[in-house]
Amino acid sequence: MIGLSELKRRLENIVQVGTIGETKSAEGKALARVVLDDSDEDKRVSKFLPVVSIGNSFMRVWIPIKVGEQVLVISPFGNSNSGFIIRSIFNRSCKEPTGANEHTTVIEFDDGTIIHYDSKASELKIDVLKTVNIICQEANITADIFNINADETNINGVLNVTDDINCDGTISDELGDLTNHPHSDSDGGTSRPR
Repeated sequence: MIGLSELKRRLENIVQVGTIGETKSAEGKALARVVLDDSDEDKRVSKFLPVVSIGNSFMRVWIPIKVGEQVLVISPFGNSNSGFIIRSIFNRSCKEPTGANEHTTVIEFDDGTIIHYDSKASELKIDVLKTVNIICQEANITADIFNINADETNINGVLNVTDDINCDGTISDELGDLTNHPHSDSDGGTSRPR
């Protein structure tokens, strides 16, 4: 039979707040140790516990857990070493990302990359500091207006256009300027394109 002090200890251990002290994220494993009481004389650190994630035969999502992240440890039988980790809790050292509100979802990465979706404005904004690569068999974009703002745009492959091309600058190929080059006329003279 369990004594009252053991029962009290188990009840206190069912749900605990702690801080991640060590992870196996570098090994691609969703396991971490949690510092459950950081006072010097009562410091307790759990064994490596599983981190609750989304993972099944349909889809798997990997978000590395970080040292210092504040979490909950759920121990169904009151034994911290047989529990699991529910992440994360915003706190003084890890606040909500800038721009978050009742109608805006924000995903912010540690390198400064940010994904915003504002459901009130129906606007998705992705701000990436370096490179975006999309790899697929076929890509389609349907829009009323499609704007590209870039210092240089490169297309590797055949370009098929089914409507007009309007150009404010010059059009060139490997032989030179196609916009302002002279044409040979049937009378032997030359003329500019119209």
